[in-house]
Amino acid sequence: MNSASENRKLSLNECKKILNTDGVFYTDEEVVELRDWLYHMADIVFDTMDREEIERHMESIKKET
Repeated sequence: MNSASENRKLSLNECKKILNTDGVFYTDEEVVELRDWLYHMADIVFDTMDREEIERHMESIKKET
């Protein structure tokens, strides 16, 4: 996971507070894996949004010419 620097990610303890509810408890390894997967998915979403924004901008330029 390269995009989000480690110091910007939620801490393990913060994640455990969110995830370990309703009698469901995750190991530290599971919490880290889940957190990293969610950050990866967020990176994909933001990359897609950026790409779509660029495409919309390029299409608007084409329409102007």
